[in-house]
Parts: sequence; C-alpha cells; structure tokens
Amino acid sequence: MQKMVVNVKVSDLSRAVAFYTQVLGLSCCRQEKDWASITIGDAEIHLYLYDGVNSGVEFYVNDIDKAVADLKTRGVKFFSDPKQPNLVRIDSKGITEFPWGRTAFFNDSEGNSLALIRDF
Repeated sequence: MQKMVVNVKVSDLSRAVAFYTQVLGLSCCRQEKDWASITIGDAEIHLYLYDGVNSGVEFYVNDIDKAVADLKTRGVKFFSDPKQPNLVRIDSKGITEFPWGRTAFFNDSEGNSLALIRDF
C-alpha cells in the first residue's frame, strides 16, 4: 500500500477547498468539476460532491492547545459532547479528555465533524 485516501462528502466544492486550504492550511493538489484532492503528509483527503464520509476524520497534532487557539483565530468553532463514551473531562478550552488522550471537535465548512487529537 502506498498512500491513504479519505473521501469526505461536500455540498459546495469551492467553499470546502477554501476551508481546507485557507483555514486548515493544507494544500490542494488537484481540483476537478466534482472533486478535489487535499494533501496532508503522505495522505490525501478527497472532497467529493457525491460520496464520502461526514465524520471520523481526525488530525494528529503535536500541541493541541496551540492548534485549537490558532484555528479559533481563523474562525473555527469547537464543540464538545458531555455524553461521549469514556469521557474523563472537558477543559476550559472545550478540549475533551479521554483515558487515551485529548480531542478537540469541530466542523468543516460543510458541517462534517472533524477533530484534532493528541495522545498522552
């Protein structure tokens, strides 16, 4: 296997590409009529108009507090769910702590649920 690709469903391709590139700071390496390819490390996120997931995409970060603060300055709104299984606590920044690490949940421009993660 060479590369991992995750397909994410979007309703407005231009808006989604702008979010992933301008807000998240990722690169778009190809854009067609109904899909675009966003590069992240050795993987790709394919933004599709007609297919893909709407949750479960997570970005591993070295410093979750810094990443949350940075994305908040770019207009990203974080949320937490106090009913999450295995939840330990939610800190004052809205970062959810689990036994294995910390997670900050947010939505992309299309309403898809994404997350920043950092283990202990």
